[in-house]
Amino acid sequence: MGMSQSIEKFIESRRPRWERLESLLESLEKGKGKNLNPSDLPDVGRLYREATADLARLQAFQQKAALPDELLDYLNHLVARAHGQIYRSPTPGWTKLLRFLGSTFPQTFRSTAFWTLSAFAIFLLGATYGFVAGLNDDTFIPLVAPPHLIQQVEGGKVWFDSILAVRPLASSSIMTNNISVTFLAFALGITLGLGTVYIMAFNGLLLGTLAALCHIHGLSVDFWSFVLPHGVIELSAIFIAGGGGLLLGSALVAPGDLSRKDALIQRGRKAVQLILGCVPLLIFAGVVEGFFSPAHLPPWIKFLTAGLLFVLLLCYLMLPAPHSRPRLFTSR
Repeated sequence: MGMSQSIEKFIESRRPRWERLESLLESLEKGKGKNLNPSDLPDVGRLYREATADLARLQAFQQKAALPDELLDYLNHLVARAHGQIYRSPTPGWTKLLRFLGSTFPQTFRSTAFWTLSAFAIFLLGATYGFVAGLNDDTFIPLVAPPHLIQQVEGGKVWFDSILAVRPLASSSIMTNNISVTFLAFALGITLGLGTVYIMAFNGLLLGTLAALCHIHGLSVDFWSFVLPHGVIELSAIFIAGGGGLLLGSALVAPGDLSRKDALIQRGRKAVQLILGCVPLLIFAGVVEGFFSPAHLPPWIKFLTAGLLFVLLLCYLMLPAPHSRPRLFTSR
């Protein structure tokens, strides 16, 4: 049996208040409460009390008429959300940090993925050139690679074995260096993006040249088994930061319909979110590079670890967090 006419009229008369409460709650949940009018905040409490009373009435009606489950689920959820906003304790800093890392940063990455891919493409071009030139020109490698690394590799040794003796110090130093390079790639976006392009291309060139050096002397497996475990995280963070730098540069070169100032503010906000999200990735990569990458383990273990870390990183960045919310029931 359907709803009686009086219950339908009651629902239709109360629906605008539920929608108003839902709109206010969405603003509060998105951190936009500061933009609410002063009169809106008391409305939240009043509409919450009214919605609670409406829910009690409808639950009583349920005993006489078969109400749709969607309606009661919607009101239950709405009242619970309102209760959480009204009686919640102030959000601690670590909660905001977790929200940023769990939601804001991945969302910003997905919305700016074009710039990250552009930074990666520049890096890849540099790496390809460095590798090909290193294999075909004997005079090229000394122009790019440090002399002491060349000497060690020519002697049949890899330079990163020395990290094992000073792991904590090496890990700290690596983190500091990686964060510096990453922030530099980001900050140089203000040079119309040219500085970022240089950082991406040069770091790619260096990696490709070192890969060629190790390949020539039969140390490719040692080289890549060292680079990949931490590199899948470290290089991804550098690409993201480079993408942030290119995003900044795009605001100056091609602001679109906005003024350069407004475009820089708008895109700069996203770019800052990208660089902040890179910091924990680089810290993790530094720990892996200082403790795991140089460890004397079978190469297949290191390659497998690199693959697993890369898959986890992709899942974190590309898969949106599960989110569902009951929709407002509409009677017909």
